[in-house]
Amino acid sequence: MPASTAPRYRAARVGGCLAATLEALPGGVQVLRSTEALQTYPARLSDRLEHWAAVAPDRTFAARSASTPDGLGAQGGQGGDWQRISFAQMLQRARSVGQALLDLGATVDRPVAMLSDNDLEHLTLQLAAMWVGVPFVPVSPAYSLLSQDHAKLRHIVATCTPKVIFASGPAYAQAIAAVAPNDAMTVLTEGNIEGRTESRTESRKTLPFSALLATEPTAAVDAAHAATGPDTIVKFLFTSGSTKNPKGVVNTHRMMCANLQMALQAMAFLGDEPPVLVDWLPWNHTFGGNQNVGICLYNGG
Repeated sequence: MPASTAPRYRAARVGGCLAATLEALPGGVQVLRSTEALQTYPARLSDRLEHWAAVAPDRTFAARSASTPDGLGAQGGQGGDWQRISFAQMLQRARSVGQALLDLGATVDRPVAMLSDNDLEHLTLQLAAMWVGVPFVPVSPAYSLLSQDHAKLRHIVATCTPKVIFASGPAYAQAIAAVAPNDAMTVLTEGNIEGRTESRTESRKTLPFSALLATEPTAAVDAAHAATGPDTIVKFLFTSGSTKNPKGVVNTHRMMCANLQMALQAMAFLGDEPPVLVDWLPWNHTFGGNQNVGICLYNGG
């Protein structure tokens, strides 16, 4: 390959925590332990959103290409126009939607279930829930769109008893009608959902996502955020269910921040300049939802 067309690479700095010792414990257990101690990390992952909104308010945090069905942009150019949300804008969105979640009665016992693929509304709702201390539950879209009996989705909804269910549109209607609690509010980015009871067909309680964004934050948002801490539950992340039913795993602020600090110390280049990711890994998995979203939020990318 000619030098002029060869891909360009640069060195990426790694951290000293890659050095480790091997410790033998009774029973034949081997423990691999880093020689570098974990450095101080924030008490809450939401602190990083507040930090970057103050330090780099206009920096793009998340963006979505406004592509047409032919794969070209809205103006006919490759890549198209982009809808961008800065760190400062995302903090404003999180506070507004967080107020809406409080108004809808979402709590630690009645969290927010996310049925849809990755998108800006999904991300906003996650950060809003995190901001006011309401856990969110990212669910594989396949459980709604591909399953015929919705067994795994039904199990997850019965386990976490959501007060708010988010979906991108009417494609999720059948799944929501089959499993949603009667008192749950469905939030859609577009469209409406008809729900069927034994006696009649009626419109299921739905709100457009735009209504959540338009909510005016009150002192209740500040109080809810102030009440969160290292052991506040951020999300319930369910396993794939390859063996029996999916199992819910608690993710707290402390757990997520410690993990992301470890990643920064191992991949020190994340702190050299804001990381930029082309996102596609599903957020109902830890790699996409915790690692990739996390390293951008944690490191201002």
